[in-house]
Amino acid sequence: MPTKRSGTTDIDKLDKLETMIRMRSRTDGEISIAWLDAQREFVIDGEIIPFCKLNSLVISRCKKLEPTIAVLDTIEITYYCDRNTGELLETATMPRASEPVAVPIYRSGPSDISFNKSFDDWEWHEPKNKGEAAAAFAPPSWVHLVRGIRDPWVVGNDYYLRADEYGSVYPDRSKPASGYYREFIVWKATADAVMQSDSPDVPSDYAYSAVSAFRPWMKMQGIEGHTVENGRGQKIRSNSELPPQLVKLLAKHDPKALDDPRSLFK
Repeated sequence: MPTKRSGTTDIDKLDKLETMIRMRSRTDGEISIAWLDAQREFVIDGEIIPFCKLNSLVISRCKKLEPTIAVLDTIEITYYCDRNTGELLETATMPRASEPVAVPIYRSGPSDISFNKSFDDWEWHEPKNKGEAAAAFAPPSWVHLVRGIRDPWVVGNDYYLRADEYGSVYPDRSKPASGYYREFIVWKATADAVMQSDSPDVPSDYAYSAVSAFRPWMKMQGIEGHTVENGRGQKIRSNSELPPQLVKLLAKHDPKALDDPRSLFK
C-alpha cells in the first residue's frame, strides 16, 4: 500500500508536538498509562547475546503544552524478567562475567520530561529515589539530551509519528561522557482518531527500540559493548488492558501503581 507523507491532506495541518502528546499521554492534565513488553540483548565483540524480558509501566500527565514545548511528568517502573518463564529476575550472571549480580527493579520519577519538535539541551539528572538503588542505574550527572519528532506519515487509515531521543551522560562536563542512551518510538493511531482534534487523548500503540551503555548495576567494567532493546507497547484506558504478567508483578511489588496511580505524583 502506498505511503502518503505530510503536506497533502488536512491531517497534516495538525501540530505534531500536540499530536504526539495526545498519542503518548493526554493534553488535559489527567494521567495516562501505557505498558511495554520488550527484549534486552547484549552486544559484545560483534556477538548478540539474549538476556532478559522487560515488563514496563509508564504513567504520565501533561504539565505544560505550548507551541514550542511540552512537559510530561512521568513515572516508569520496569521489571527485568526471565526470557522463558517471565518470572522476575533477582540475580543474573552477565555475559562474559563469572559472578552473579543483583538485578534491581527500575523505578524512576515523578520526573519532568521536556519535548519539542527539535530539543537540544543540557539537564542535571538527580534521581528522586535516593540511595544505592538509584545510583545503580544512573548516578547524579549532567545529561546532554537531543529529542525530536519526525514528520508524520499516513498509510490508509493508519497514522504514524516517530519520536527520537539521544542522551549522553557526563558526571563532570569537563570530561568525556561516561554513558549514552538512544531510543526511537514509532507511535501508531488511526487517522480518524487523530483528526478528532478536540479530543485530549488518542488511542495508540507503539514500537520501541533502544541502545544504551551498560548500567552500573551490571558491573561490566572492562568489557566493551552495549545493550539493545526492542519491543511493543500500548497506551491503555483501563487496567483490564494490561498484560497479565505485568499485572502480577505490579500487584506484588508496586500495588499503588495499579490501585491508585495518581497518588504516586504526590
